[in-house]
Amino acid sequence: MKTGGLLMVGLASVLMSNFCVADTEVKMSSIYEARCANCHGEKANGVPKLKEQSGVTAKEATAHGMSSQEKENIYGPALNNMSKEDLEHRLKELRSKDFDSKSYHSVMQKNLKNIEEREGKISDDDMAEYIYNAFGAGSK
Repeated sequence: MKTGGLLMVGLASVLMSNFCVADTEVKMSSIYEARCANCHGEKANGVPKLKEQSGVTAKEATAHGMSSQEKENIYGPALNNMSKEDLEHRLKELRSKDFDSKSYHSVMQKNLKNIEEREGKISDDDMAEYIYNAFGAGSK
C-alpha cells in the first residue's frame, strides 16, 4: 500500500513538473511577444536604429513607422545569436547596475521594471532559456 502511494506521489510530481515547465514557457512567450519583441524583433533578430526626422511629432512618427526628434531610442540588439548563459548574465546585469541615464541599458532597465510591474517578477533563467530555445541555437 505504501509503495502504491509513493508511486502516485512520484507520478503526480512528474506530471506537475511538466505542466509547470509548459506554463513557464507560455508565460515567457507571451511576455516576449507583448513587451520585448517591440525592441528586439519578433524573432529576436534586433531592430535597427531609425534615423530621426526633424519636425515630426512622436505621435505622427508612430503612425508612420518612423522616428522623431521627440522619440526615445527604441531599437534593440539581436538576441538570437547569444548563448543561454550570456542572455541570463545580461538580464542579471541589468538588475544589478546603475547605468548612465542616457544609455540604452538604462532604458532597458526602466523597461524591465515597467514590464515586471505589469506581468510580475520575471525569472532571468526562464526568459534566457525561452529566448535561446525559441530563437537561438537551441531552436535548431
